[in-house]
Amino acid sequence: MASQWGVVEPFPIYLVKSRYFLYDANVVSHVRASHRMCGCLTGTLPQIPQQNVFLGLPLELMTEEAALLVEKGAGYIVNDIQAHSQGLKSMLEADKAAYLEAREAESIREMQALQKAAEERRKAFRTPKPASLKDNDGEEEETGEEGKIRDGEEDKVGATVFETDTAKTKLSNAVDPAPPSTLRYYPVPATSEALYHALPTSPGLLEARVLEPAPSETSYPLYKHLHEHNYFLSPGLRFGCQFMAYPGDPLRFHSHFVVTGLGWDEEIEMRDVVGGGRLGTGVKKAWMVGGENKDKPGEVRTFCVEWGGF
Repeated sequence: MASQWGVVEPFPIYLVKSRYFLYDANVVSHVRASHRMCGCLTGTLPQIPQQNVFLGLPLELMTEEAALLVEKGAGYIVNDIQAHSQGLKSMLEADKAAYLEAREAESIREMQALQKAAEERRKAFRTPKPASLKDNDGEEEETGEEGKIRDGEEDKVGATVFETDTAKTKLSNAVDPAPPSTLRYYPVPATSEALYHALPTSPGLLEARVLEPAPSETSYPLYKHLHEHNYFLSPGLRFGCQFMAYPGDPLRFHSHFVVTGLGWDEEIEMRDVVGGGRLGTGVKKAWMVGGENKDKPGEVRTFCVEWGGF
């Protein structure tokens, strides 16, 4: 059954060099609303490769998020490079021709729109100002025949400012369909779709699927435990921990815990306890540690440390 965004589970999660990505905005919305997973947007604009605040698609999932989606049957892992390579091999020549024709038509439409805008600017320049308007010196414009632009002068002004021979040549070349030997720049569409019909769910691409993600044995049980208790979790690298735990959507709530997963018998030094407690208190949160009981799989115990009395 499809969700309100039209997403049907299981959906593909694309693996690229040990990192997991979602490319569809509808899938991203579905995962956030239905599975309480936010991920991290990583896309940047080609002209602004150093942007680091307002990022876009694709959305990168933590290994724990990808593993839990696969475990729940909501998604499956696809080797992105292999799937793309096989899809291109199965692409039909008719699809390629249709795509190029669509880009050609869109290019001509945009160039015609530019020409129309330029023509409107020329008309606005040629139109005389109303008699009630004053010039910069505070004097009214002439309303007689002398104050109007004569037809000959109108054409002369338009040709001088906007319609030079060079400009006319460039404009006509930009609008008229270019010959096959002429290089044309096509606009980049705002949305994209696969040109090939062999999608990751097709039988021919089943070999592109890979094994399930392999998250850390110490962090994944704790992540899954908190997720089952309706927490949203995000990467905690900037706070020196593994996860940040939010009681609700991070757009509405501040995080309550800085979380670190440990093995059941793993020793922890006192200075790490002090450092974790000071870190959590310093950012107005509690430091949480936890792990899975090796004798009782599925049982997770957690402990919180915070400073008090200061």
